[in-house]
Amino acid sequence: MEASRYDKRSFILGMVTAFSECVAGGCKRLALSPPLTPEDYRLVAEEANALIERHGLLHYHEWNLDQPEGARFEWILIAARQETIDRYLVLRAQGLSPAQSLTPFHQLLSYNPDDGVSTGYDAYRELFPLRP
Repeated sequence: MEASRYDKRSFILGMVTAFSECVAGGCKRLALSPPLTPEDYRLVAEEANALIERHGLLHYHEWNLDQPEGARFEWILIAARQETIDRYLVLRAQGLSPAQSLTPFHQLLSYNPDDGVSTGYDAYRELFPLRP
């Protein structure tokens, strides 16, 4: 069991590193870590936030309380500018949720669904199903 936790930790930190490099390089305005259980967040938070800060970026921790009890998760937002995080929070305050639809967030995420680019979320969800 410990080996699978380490693999999951490595996978999460790998995605955070890749997303941080993408934001730092300008290909995204905002990136979201994989959805994390509270235990997973505690497992990676300190190291993930340090990785993000080493790239000179900002991070914001979000606990998705708008999800049903058994489907709640946490994630880390990664951005180069506070204005981007603020815009994300405005959309969230309007009741919009990336867990429901990424469409309202496409501009912030610099995401075009027609590009068909895989970000690794599908592999993450298959390897590590989100369970409370």
